[in-house]
Amino acid sequence: MTNSNKPVLLLFIAAILTSCTKQKSLELEVINSTFLDMVGTHYYNEPAPPAPYRPIHPDSVYGETEDLIELTIELDGEKNEPKDSLTKANELELERDSLINEFNKFDWENYRQDSVEWQTFLNNPKKDKRNLILLVNDSLLAPRLDYLDLSHRLTEKGFRENIQLEDSWRQLVIKLVESGLRSEHLNFKNLTNVGDYQLRPVNFESTENDRVVASLTFSRVVFNQDGTKACYYYMEHCGPNCGYGYLVFVERTDGTWKLKTKHQLWIS
Repeated sequence: MTNSNKPVLLLFIAAILTSCTKQKSLELEVINSTFLDMVGTHYYNEPAPPAPYRPIHPDSVYGETEDLIELTIELDGEKNEPKDSLTKANELELERDSLINEFNKFDWENYRQDSVEWQTFLNNPKKDKRNLILLVNDSLLAPRLDYLDLSHRLTEKGFRENIQLEDSWRQLVIKLVESGLRSEHLNFKNLTNVGDYQLRPVNFESTENDRVVASLTFSRVVFNQDGTKACYYYMEHCGPNCGYGYLVFVERTDGTWKLKTKHQLWIS
């Protein structure tokens, strides 16, 4: 390579790096602008206690007894004979008597007082004084949605029926899902629109003063050609059997990115 070509090459490399930096900055800007729209503020309050226990009268459960057909089952060479109808009836009667006894002896006055206190707590929730921790994946992931059947929702008709946005938004979802994006590092410390939450890495070890409320994952953000519309995928896990995933649609209005709408893809 001649010396005369080196400046051209350096300018080319600089242009690529500038473009990548600008893209990352835009993606972070979109996520930051819609962060609280997605997480919400419902975690600010102390978790509600479980509803007070009350027994159920057996007649409200069983109603009319239906005839049951029992089969003889053979497991590991041993036959487990079904119980005869008389034995079964006696067991059901004993269980019913036990439930009625519990129902009649239950302290209903105390239950009413506990119910009033519980309802009062729900109507006047207390702000949680602990550190509210959100665990954030440190990568903007390339969305892998193969396990979801989006074939109908990504047709013109399906998109219009399910998400109720114009076709340009559908093209963004297709771009997000099919463009083969690579994951990029997310420096979540640069997220500022986080309300009362504190952001921590997924391997954060909490103390008694911390309340870890959820873990968050964001995908790469895709944009339309003129940079006025954006779309990304968002996942939130709030417990062992609690979580959901959304397609997030964002629009630039008066120089600011604002949530257009969100579409839930799954919930558990």
